[in-house]
Amino acid sequence: MEPLHTYNISRLLNKSASIVFVVAASFSIATVPAKANGSWENYQEANRIAQHNFNTDITAIQGNISIIKQNGNDNQASVIQSRSSSYQLGNFAYIDQRGENNQGSISQYSGRNIGIIVQVGNNHTADIVQEGNNFQAQINQFGFNSDISLSQSGSGQKSISVDQRNFSGNARPVTIDTY
Repeated sequence: MEPLHTYNISRLLNKSASIVFVVAASFSIATVPAKANGSWENYQEANRIAQHNFNTDITAIQGNISIIKQNGNDNQASVIQSRSSSYQLGNFAYIDQRGENNQGSISQYSGRNIGIIVQVGNNHTADIVQEGNNFQAQINQFGFNSDISLSQSGSGQKSISVDQRNFSGNARPVTIDTY
């Protein structure tokens, strides 16, 4: 039988090793083999975390919320929400991409702003920039090859919604700036 102090130390070391293993395993990146053009390649598949809270009163938000929902390949989404002062809270950003090669970006630099991008189809680009308070912007893109940019600055209850349906591939870019 081991002395008591040796048993406790070795038992503690075994538990610490188990904890380190569990933590390391939760931050790992999975490598997935894929076959293309007759050869096998290893691609890294990064783990993602999704958090959803439906039926939320956004006027009561004490922080900033962003939701990114993607279904398809080569979609890119970016959300920037500043939070350096207490007035820069209550922002809500939502990007929903269904299709291939879509790009969406929402930047919110003050408080109580809502930005929504919905992209259904392929090769869409959408940008929302909100520099001020109490703005609402929504971009809906359907079809393929559309480009929309919205910029809101200043303050006060401004709302913009753009719905673009492009099934011919010949849509002109849309840019809207409000001050």
